[in-house]
Amino acid sequence: MKLFITLVFSALIFMSLMQPADGIYHKLSLVISLFIITISILQHKKIIIQNVHASVFFSMYTFFCVIAAGVNQDMNLLKNSLQLLCMFLAVSIYFNNLVKEHVMEIVANSVLLAYVPFIFICFQQARYMFGGFAGVFENPNTMGFSMIGLMVVVLIRLYQLTVKILHERQHPRLILLFAFYTTIYLMCLYMILLSNARTSLLTAALVTIVVIVSSIKSLNKTFLPFLKFSVLFAGTILVVLIAFMKMNRMQDAVQSIVLKMEKKSTNMTDGRLEIWQYVFEHVQFWGHGVESLWSIGVSHAHNTFINILQEAGLLALISYCCFLLAIAKGYRQMNDQRAVLMALIIVAMLGVSAFEILYFNVLHILVFVVSGSLRDTAKRQY
Repeated sequence: MKLFITLVFSALIFMSLMQPADGIYHKLSLVISLFIITISILQHKKIIIQNVHASVFFSMYTFFCVIAAGVNQDMNLLKNSLQLLCMFLAVSIYFNNLVKEHVMEIVANSVLLAYVPFIFICFQQARYMFGGFAGVFENPNTMGFSMIGLMVVVLIRLYQLTVKILHERQHPRLILLFAFYTTIYLMCLYMILLSNARTSLLTAALVTIVVIVSSIKSLNKTFLPFLKFSVLFAGTILVVLIAFMKMNRMQDAVQSIVLKMEKKSTNMTDGRLEIWQYVFEHVQFWGHGVESLWSIGVSHAHNTFINILQEAGLLALISYCCFLLAIAKGYRQMNDQRAVLMALIIVAMLGVSAFEILYFNVLHILVFVVSGSLRDTAKRQY
């Protein structure tokens, strides 16, 4: 059953990755979400909601979006809001009821599995737009923040392995796995650099810092784990530096994004401040609808929160922010590994949301996962 659920959830992740490329993936993700709900209902007569507050606030967000869609006569906003609610219910409530304590294992395996065909297709098409690697997309920024989901999962695996290496008896298998996931991390970093996505690069740096800090906190101020961590950290940094210095492709990717930063140094927001200023100058209580920003030549506000304000209004924005706060509030009820996973996902989501919009992106699915994952009030242990 675990394998079957992993494959189903992997399919949902893959559809979310491919959605900006073709509308058919948008429809298939809805079918998979309904399938997950159906399986969970058939498997469990009693459905448990782990985070009631998060569920209530997201339902309120959807409710206000539906009202805004009616006020603005916007069918796209209505369809997007209802599909996002369906995905939230499928992942936050029903998927978590299916997997329970196996949530981290199944989510990590599903994400890793989904990215294999995705990366293959991206390099097969190898589309370049505006000087950056766009893969299957029309915009290289989309390629960049699409890789953050994989980076989050790789980092949580590296954190788990680090804790085991520091506090358990060393085993060659752990070192090999650590090297394997470090290689995947470098591949993610390479693709982000190749896409010239500055926001994604900054987000990658932030989630990496979260894992480093979390690993240091796990040392418990003891000498031997500290010594092991020092050696492991120094070795990892050395490998990363060698990869940057010896791999010509990595150097080319670094030079490409540095060149872009130099070109855009006079305008780091790349015109986004003007968009945000326009949104705040034309705020309406129920928003303006999905395609309202085409009047100034852009499809969205390049910020998840400002985009919600523009499309669905103030109440929808407040409800969505309360939803995120309700997730963060559950931090103390999670064991250490789930707490780190939640921190990684929220930081990644906020990082990407600063200059892009999420909607059906893989990061949003991961946010839904931690919004309803199993709580553990027992004492945390490493």
